Amino acid sequence: MSKKQLLLRTAAQIIQTEGIQQLSMDHLAKRAGITKGGVLYHFESKANLLQQMNRMALDEFENRIVHHQTELDGPYPFTRAYALATLDYSDGDADLIAVFISSQEDASGKLWNDAAKRWDEQFAADGPDADRVLELRLLCDGFWFALTYGYSAAFKDRAARIIRQKCDALSKGES
Repeated sequence: MSKKQLLLRTAAQIIQTEGIQQLSMDHLAKRAGITKGGVLYHFESKANLLQQMNRMALDEFENRIVHHQTELDGPYPFTRAYALATLDYSDGDADLIAVFISSQEDASGKLWNDAAKRWDEQFAADGPDADRVLELRLLCDGFWFALTYGYSAAFKDRAARIIRQKCDALSKGES
């Protein structure tokens, strides 16, 4: 892991465990065990740090979607890959969850809005039954909400099971 990636992950951990208000360049430097100058070498400001955190998380999520798509056969490949990429985070990956929180604090919302528009196009082209696509997408988006706000493990396990069942049904053309 590069120093920059370490800083991005450490910043995400600070947000997740202490809150975004506690994230500062000084605090990040101390937690990462480097100088503030070392942090500023990679990120000119807190806003730049948050922007790059969101870019990293979005790229990682989209790479997971592509990875799952390459392994899938059958109908609705994008929708199912989106669901499987979502489930990749079912262990509560604090880094990505913290990034979602941070996206509300800076201009990174545009990154996510642009991604959502790209995804909308792919969902629309994915299969003939738009309602089934929307149903699975809403389940996944609800799952993200549950991950972000710390719902119980039992709730998350149940939700993940339902998402997997819906993916399987889509792959077989079932309702």
